[in-house]
Amino acid sequence: MMNPQFPVNRVEMEFSQWKAREERFNTLFSITPAENRSLLAEKLRQFERIRTKYKSSKNIEEQHTLQILKMEIHRMSKQLYPSLISRILRKIITSTQNQLSLRSEAKKDERNFNSLNEEVQRIGFPDLSEKLKNLIDKEQENFSIPLSYYINEKEKITHTLSFSKNAERHFELDGFKSSMQNNSAPEDSRDYYFKNGQERNFKLNEVYNLLSGRSVEHNQSWFQLDFNDRDASGNYHLKEFRNEYAYDLEKTLKSIPLKEISNTYEMEKLKHALRQGDRVSALLIKNGRENQIYIEANPQFRSLNIYDRHFRKIQTASSKNQAATFPKQSVQKGIKSKIQQ
Repeated sequence: MMNPQFPVNRVEMEFSQWKAREERFNTLFSITPAENRSLLAEKLRQFERIRTKYKSSKNIEEQHTLQILKMEIHRMSKQLYPSLISRILRKIITSTQNQLSLRSEAKKDERNFNSLNEEVQRIGFPDLSEKLKNLIDKEQENFSIPLSYYINEKEKITHTLSFSKNAERHFELDGFKSSMQNNSAPEDSRDYYFKNGQERNFKLNEVYNLLSGRSVEHNQSWFQLDFNDRDASGNYHLKEFRNEYAYDLEKTLKSIPLKEISNTYEMEKLKHALRQGDRVSALLIKNGRENQIYIEANPQFRSLNIYDRHFRKIQTASSKNQAATFPKQSVQKGIKSKIQQ
C-alpha cells in the first residue's frame, strides 16, 4: 500500500501491473519472459511505453524508477536484438509509434475526464474538475471524492463519490453515498448508496428529498426510502410505486380547492416540483379566503400530505376528494423538510 504522505509513483504502479500480468501468464502457461521471446518483446514494448509516457515527470521517485527502467530496457533490447544497427532502427521506429500512441491515449483520457466532469455536474454536484483531474492523473485503479455542506442551519449533507476503471481502463462513476444528519436529532442519521448507471439516476435535490422521507417520480414510477427496512448490505429499501399503482397526481391536486389549479402554468409548475419530491407552498381557498399551506406527494396512499403555515401536518387529501385527519404518531420525527417553492 502506498504511503499517503508521499506522491504516488505512477511508474511503479504501471510496472506492478505488468508484473501481475506476467505472474498470470506464468500460472496459466508456465512461461516467463526469459523463456519466451514474444512475451519478452511485449514486455519491452510496455516498458518503453511507460518510459516515454512519464519521461517529463517532475516526481523524483518516478525519475529514479525511470532510471532503473531505462537499464532494464537496454538489457532486454540487447537480448532480443543483438545487432546494434537493428536496435538503432527499432528505437527510431518505436519512439515514433509510442509518441503517436500516447497522443491517442491523451485524447481518450481527455474525453473520459470531460465525460465524467459533465456527468457529476448533471447530477447536481458543484465543479469538481480540479479534484477529479488530479485524482485521475494519479493512475490509481479507483478513488473517491468526499463532499459535505449544510442545507440549512440544522441539516448537513455528506456525499462520497466513487470512481473506478472499467475494462477499457477508463474511469467511471460507480455511484455515490449520501448521508443526512440533523443537529437537533443526531441519532436520526440517514444514508443511501445511489448506484450509477440505472434508469432512476437521481439528481441532488431529489436525493435530499428522498433522505427527507419524501417521494420522487422517475420514468413514470414513484420512489420512496423505507427507513424501517434495510437490505443485506445495510442500505435502506427503496420502495417503488409503478404506473399501475394508479397514483394520479393531477386528479389528487384538483380534489382540494387550491388557487394554483385555476392557472395552467401554475398547475404544471406545482406538479413538476411535487414530482421532484419537493414540499411546496400553495394557497388553499377556504370560505373565500386564501390560506397558505404546504403540500407534498404521497403516492403510497394515493394522496397529498398537507401542512399548515407552521409546517404541522394537518391532513391528507386523496383523489377521491376526501380529507382525513392524519395521525400524529405517524409523523416522522427528527427531520424538518427544506422548503422549495
